[in-house]
Amino acid sequence: MRMSGIFTEQGEADTIRDPRGFAIKFYSEQGNWDLLGINTPVFNVRDAKMGPDAVHAFKRDPRTGFRNPSQIWDFVANHPESIHQTLMIFSDRDGTPISFRKMHGYGCHTFSFVNRNKQRFWVKFHLISQQGVGGFTQTEAKLVAGEDPNFLGKDLHDAIEAKNFPKWKLCCQIMTEEEGYRDPWTFDPTKIWKHSDYPLIEIGEIELNKNPVDHFTEVEQVAFSPANVVPGIGFSPDKLLQGRLLIYDDTQYHRLGSNFKQLYINRPHGIEPATYSNTGGYSQQDVKDKFPHYWPSFFGGLRPDPRYLEPSFRTDGPADFYDYSNEGTDEDFYLQPREFLQVMDAQERRNLYENIAYSLWLCPEMIIRANLDHFDKIDHLFGSQVEKIITDKKNGVILKTEAEKLVGNLNVNREVIHS
Repeated sequence: MRMSGIFTEQGEADTIRDPRGFAIKFYSEQGNWDLLGINTPVFNVRDAKMGPDAVHAFKRDPRTGFRNPSQIWDFVANHPESIHQTLMIFSDRDGTPISFRKMHGYGCHTFSFVNRNKQRFWVKFHLISQQGVGGFTQTEAKLVAGEDPNFLGKDLHDAIEAKNFPKWKLCCQIMTEEEGYRDPWTFDPTKIWKHSDYPLIEIGEIELNKNPVDHFTEVEQVAFSPANVVPGIGFSPDKLLQGRLLIYDDTQYHRLGSNFKQLYINRPHGIEPATYSNTGGYSQQDVKDKFPHYWPSFFGGLRPDPRYLEPSFRTDGPADFYDYSNEGTDEDFYLQPREFLQVMDAQERRNLYENIAYSLWLCPEMIIRANLDHFDKIDHLFGSQVEKIITDKKNGVILKTEAEKLVGNLNVNREVIHS
């Protein structure tokens, strides 16, 4: 299992506001299964075409190299499907988790189970922390970042070293194939399946009981891809997933080289992969006669096994991408964010309003107004409270943060030293 920031970079503090990656590689007798997820049950885009744009918006401004809140909120305002995850990221629980051990994990995408009779069922995967969940307030997260920027990683490492092994329940939600084709949200990764309609079914328990002994070999060189599945687990028409099935291996070829799947951390354990691959630098395969290295052939060789062929998907209408500008209703964009607010207690909502306002107030007025309009459609109180905090901040009613006061004092000291 590897946990990491999504939009943060190596060397940045663990407690910066950010969704967290939650990737697991299962080594089985039939090959490797990679379960890639995050600590929110939804993504901020629903089509691979929009994926790079989301990454660009949440990363650094290419003009300055600095973080730029205007990029984030401009993207959110123009991609209302992203509001659902954005609210989660700006909550204390999901945006600034108190521990990697105290996070739930979610596969987010719709995958499938296929049985021996070629019957398909749609499925979503969940990892439920057995340590509970919790998060830092924004102020606490900043203080911890200054004290120990590797806090979350060290907390996980030290717990395992102390044999306080963290555990998660691996669960799934299951939907029949026909239900999935009827529900327009089945394959939309910006939406959840309600637990009341599709309750969690426990599969087993995951325990982390061993730390890496070589960080580069076991962490930096591990390569995950949602395309790595085993017989019985398949995919879905989820448009973001369909793109991710292609781009992850492409990234690893660039990052680790053409034979990255031969690295010990990535290769199946206890099974010899049957593959036609025979080129590329730094090959670690045993020298074998692979002729014929194509199929079909009168000389024999590897051949597909129809037992593992996944049933075809049903499609309706043109196979196209989501056009966010004209595809979606108020229910699509605002219903589930409204329900998310309703399950939070009063203090959690207050912290959420402040976290959003303290980021949004730095943006141009047109960006502020566009997002407030979305918030108002979710819940009028939500929009009005965020607007009030922004107004108070601009008018100086809300005092400067401790960090802002400190910077001010440093500037005064510099002037004194200079004079």
